[in-house]
Amino acid sequence: DTILSQLEKKILDQLKKESSTIEDISKKLEINRITASKYLAILEAKNFIAYRQIGKAKLYSIKER
Repeated sequence: DTILSQLEKKILDQLKKESSTIEDISKKLEINRITASKYLAILEAKNFIAYRQIGKAKLYSIKER
């Protein structure tokens, strides 16, 4: 079992509602884009989320298990 921080849980909750970009997440959770990017990278490394490239943006979503 992985221990998740409060922010990781909030990001996952947001991604369960809809796929989002770093910009979307930073605005909705009222956090800095750099912070959002860092935590998205952590969640991706933990295999919770995946992204697909759309133009210059990355669209993050919950990884199907």
